Amino acid sequence: MKKILSASLAAAMMLGCMTTLSSCGASTGGMVLNVGAYPDTVDPALNSAVDGGTYIVHVFSGLVGYEDDGNGNAVLAPHCATELPEGVLMEDGKTSYTFTLRDDLKWSDGTALTAQDFVYAWNRAADPATGADYGYMFEVIDGYADMMEMYDDEGNLVGEKKSLNLTASEDGKQLTVVLTVDVPYFHELCAFPAYMPVRQDIVEANGDAWATSAATYIGNGAYKVTEFTQTQMVLEKNENYFDADRVVTDKITFAFNSDDASLLTNYQNGSYLFIDSVPNDEIASLQEGEYKDEFYVEGQLGTYYVSFNVNDTALAEFTEEEKAKIRNALSLLIDRNYICEEIGQAGQVPAAGFVAMGLTEPDGAEYISKNGPAKDGKGYYSVAKEDYQANCEAAVKLLEEVAASSGKFTMADGKVAGFPSLTYVTNDGSGHEAIATYLQQVWGNYGFDIKVEVQEWNTFLNTRKDGGYSVARNGWLGDYNDPISFLDMWISESGNNDSQLGKGDHAAFAGYDGLTWADSYDAIIASVKAETDPVKRFELMHQAEDILMETGAICPIYYYTDIFMCSSSIQNFFSSPLGFKYFMYSSVAAE
Repeated sequence: MKKILSASLAAAMMLGCMTTLSSCGASTGGMVLNVGAYPDTVDPALNSAVDGGTYIVHVFSGLVGYEDDGNGNAVLAPHCATELPEGVLMEDGKTSYTFTLRDDLKWSDGTALTAQDFVYAWNRAADPATGADYGYMFEVIDGYADMMEMYDDEGNLVGEKKSLNLTASEDGKQLTVVLTVDVPYFHELCAFPAYMPVRQDIVEANGDAWATSAATYIGNGAYKVTEFTQTQMVLEKNENYFDADRVVTDKITFAFNSDDASLLTNYQNGSYLFIDSVPNDEIASLQEGEYKDEFYVEGQLGTYYVSFNVNDTALAEFTEEEKAKIRNALSLLIDRNYICEEIGQAGQVPAAGFVAMGLTEPDGAEYISKNGPAKDGKGYYSVAKEDYQANCEAAVKLLEEVAASSGKFTMADGKVAGFPSLTYVTNDGSGHEAIATYLQQVWGNYGFDIKVEVQEWNTFLNTRKDGGYSVARNGWLGDYNDPISFLDMWISESGNNDSQLGKGDHAAFAGYDGLTWADSYDAIIASVKAETDPVKRFELMHQAEDILMETGAICPIYYYTDIFMCSSSIQNFFSSPLGFKYFMYSSVAAE
């Protein structure tokens, strides 16, 4: 069954590929699935990839998790906690949450799990010394600011080590969390992989290597890891899981493979029962052919985009204003409708802003209906087909302005001459590579010398993270159902800030109202997180997106859809628009 979910359904956290049949008559033996390549990391604190997140949610369980409500909705539910507590306003204006843990919680090796395990895991993930991409996700918890002040600009500990405001009861049954200000998405944060518990003794005895071996990768989720190699991760049912009675399938094998053609072959011959990608040139035939009932196109809360490194040495001789004009010009030259219709072919929607469609304002309107400088929903450039030529003309004008002001290149007949060569970096995948080829051609039509470099997945992730590139393909799925999930990733200290905004040379950025990135963007994000009025909070988030888009460092291409193939034999599988796939309660129909 092919489904394309509307934005409103995505916002409501609709499930993907739902088969909610009874598990009666199902095989409990096992299934082989593919959701990506060998992961860069499966450490809950360090992972920032969707495939890694899927592995983590099968091996670990947080205070809160997602469940299928039986009606096609992915809903929050208590996991390690007995219920989802309400926030309590404190006299000092802060808010406390007290979680009561289930009785007799255990790690997969039978060791008791207590509230102190969450205290350790959350402090570890938030501590800058850990180097977690998602450290900023703990900013809502009281004490986070003090943790940031423990370190100087070089990352050296300069004072007494501080902790988040977390308290575990003496009996290990309760965890009390104090937030600086209540946020509407706190329970969703608690369901995110970065908030999963980890074993202190194992992590500290093995360092980063603890998450690379089946022997030390001890979790508390539905499955335990029995094999972890470069080619696969084998999971077996965890009898110590609090909800083990609902886990039907004894064994799940996640095969690591990023070759689209190989994935489809393995699916067609029955080796894989699920694949998360298909060859781009096969999409049309799969939608209409014999596999049409197993080919899915689902809504996602995400944006596919191109990121520019603001500290790119190739453009070092240009001013900040000139670099922003160059980036914006390159963005305007992209025909997003062509990419969606001819390359994507799966209902992708051309993006005129970074924050994804499917998120709603306090008044019920869609967030993107109020995006753009005029707050009229027209975005930061037009994505209408009839306006593409006008966009190209505007791009040429910007380039002419930079040529005149910088003297670093010339313009003739609408083309640049003498402009520095740029390299576009992408990971492998037929769709990504097709987009790279298109960008190389369209930018080449205007005189730009663009080289394309295809990197292996883990190398690619670290190239972007380290800022070792000029231009790169990128994508972001919301971590929870709120626009801030697309905006706070660009603060100076964020590990997900691949464009390096506010980092290195760009730390002294004075391109927005004469302020540095920290004084402009970081400050407005801090204001968002301190604001309790929902209307004012959303106004601030729109202002933050204005600042972000003005840099030109983020070049949105389209709003995501999720393409995958799921065998009709799989029962009780679900996915969410956040990108994670859930097989912990799945089974395979007996033949």
